[in-house]
Amino acid sequence: MAASIGLPRWFFYPFLVLASSTLVIWFVQFKIQVNMNQTMVQRVQSASNFIINSVIPGSQNHQFILNLIFVLAFFGFILAITNRFWLTFILNNLIFIIFGIANQQKLIYRNEAIVPSDLSQLSNPFALTSFVGIKPLALILIIVITALAVALIYLLFRKYDARIKFTNWYVRVPLLLLSGLVIYSAGDLYTPDTWPNKVADKFNDSPVPWDTNNDQRTNGAIYSFMRFFDDKIMTAPKGYSKETMAKLDKKYVKIAKQINKSRKNYLNQQTVIYLLSESFSDPTRVPGLTVSPDPIAKIRNIKSKTTSGLMLSSGYGGGTANLEYQALTGLSLTNFLPTVTSPYVQVVQSSKYTPNISNAWSIKNAIHPYLPVIYDRSTVYKKFGFQKFYSLYSPKVKYSKHIDNNPYVSDESAYDNILWQLHKTQKAQFLQMPTIQNHLSYDSWYKKYTFNIKSSYNRTPWESTEAKTYVQGLSYTDSATQKFIDELDKIKRPITVVWYGDHLPGIYDSEMANSENLLSLHETDYFIYSNKASKTHATKLSDNTNYTSPNYFQALSAEHMNVKISPFLAMLTELREQLPASSNALAKSGSDVWQTSDKRNIYLNDQGKQIYNSSLTSNQKTLLKDYKMIQYDIIKGKHYIKDDGFMTMPSK
Repeated sequence: MAASIGLPRWFFYPFLVLASSTLVIWFVQFKIQVNMNQTMVQRVQSASNFIINSVIPGSQNHQFILNLIFVLAFFGFILAITNRFWLTFILNNLIFIIFGIANQQKLIYRNEAIVPSDLSQLSNPFALTSFVGIKPLALILIIVITALAVALIYLLFRKYDARIKFTNWYVRVPLLLLSGLVIYSAGDLYTPDTWPNKVADKFNDSPVPWDTNNDQRTNGAIYSFMRFFDDKIMTAPKGYSKETMAKLDKKYVKIAKQINKSRKNYLNQQTVIYLLSESFSDPTRVPGLTVSPDPIAKIRNIKSKTTSGLMLSSGYGGGTANLEYQALTGLSLTNFLPTVTSPYVQVVQSSKYTPNISNAWSIKNAIHPYLPVIYDRSTVYKKFGFQKFYSLYSPKVKYSKHIDNNPYVSDESAYDNILWQLHKTQKAQFLQMPTIQNHLSYDSWYKKYTFNIKSSYNRTPWESTEAKTYVQGLSYTDSATQKFIDELDKIKRPITVVWYGDHLPGIYDSEMANSENLLSLHETDYFIYSNKASKTHATKLSDNTNYTSPNYFQALSAEHMNVKISPFLAMLTELREQLPASSNALAKSGSDVWQTSDKRNIYLNDQGKQIYNSSLTSNQKTLLKDYKMIQYDIIKGKHYIKDDGFMTMPSK
């Protein structure tokens, strides 16, 4: 083939690889322009400009070259292993085409770009693709057709270039080592003063880790994705030492003793349920959206009679496990490096010390009426010390009914599974449960629709259909939740439920396009309810409860139940009083929610207004420093607080 077009063999193959690599980078950049309210022409221009602006003389933006380096590295790595040029050519291009398509799908459904931690979901591709409406049989068919297409194209290429082996071992070995080194270097792209970081700086890498969507559009989706392989979790805070931790221990032991003087109850004598309601949020708070009648009237009534408010979520359209992690551990994403996008996958897996709220009970189980492998919950729950994890697999949940054509287990069945566990024993226990009923996508599941939905935004037909189904599902959650609360009130022992929505569904593209709506689209509902057998039934705390974040649920529920607390919860109690809510992932280009000097963390006061870093008091700064120091000791440090009772709740 090379000879037939009159070009030297040495020129043809590199030219073809360079041209195809440029095209796949263009394709990936074109795909990531989705959700940008651009016309097709504008998307083509954006993808083209990403390449053109990197190579024109005098340009200061060379991010295309960073992406090209990794595409070529993967090509070299595959070629060194297979020694088949055309097979490598097909496979390498196919990998990045699939990446571009998958990235676009995640952006459509969750408004989040793909990051390396998402690869853990590939352990169950059927569950992953079901989220975007691809049934198992269809997925198998796609895989078979793709494999056949690869084989056919390979044979056709071979017909015109009959060479089987491409090069000799003394070329393949250095190629394997060089390309492998480039790929491996991704783990240091964020780390200052490493050679990969210095090379990236030379090519004008401008990391925007707090906003992966913007990062991929600015620096290139392929390169940005690779950069997130930097697996650093936390850096040691300045002054971290055994002596420093001893001082913090003494400080918060004293505060805990003071708080406990007025606390009468013990946590291990209560049954506590952490109930995460998948994608639950009040649609009437979505800017410009009106819904009638009220789809969550019962939950709104429950909230009015007990401790409740709004929860600042780090997610939109997804990220459920991140909220779970913070609720269960009391640790915050704000203290991690920006490359940590999924603590369940990136942090818990390698942790040797995993203190969490369930440690206060001898009986502790988890329930999730779906697949146990999502977010690797089966491994995480085991490391957290849960005795059993009931899911759709063994051990199986007892109840798993669906509503009409909704493919997910209903909330009513989810609640029935909790009641099933509560009736198994009269002893106090801890239960953790994320529901699944209101998970995307919302594809006209129900037979009856009873709500009128209007918006001042020019919403697309897809958004309108999704909202119609989603709101109808909320009404079923509303009824099921009231029924569940009524059942808890019939049980003659103290039970408290910490109930919260994890994030808004990713169906508000039109509203999300307006940066002024960013904060409200990251606020969900929560309440803490104690049944009639509890001494704190009808308790409605009023101080700093209007807004919170999941890392405070342990401290907030302890205050609601009037239980004695550990030094760790004493610290969280102090911090919650000063900074009622915090998050690390609300960034969006053009938004004034962030101050330009620090686009990492956001803090809210009890009225939901941002507390800017520049206005933090010395006390707030000290508390944040203490928090980070303790979290580092737990996650990456020497675990100085492990055996001194700092994390231990008083028991009776």
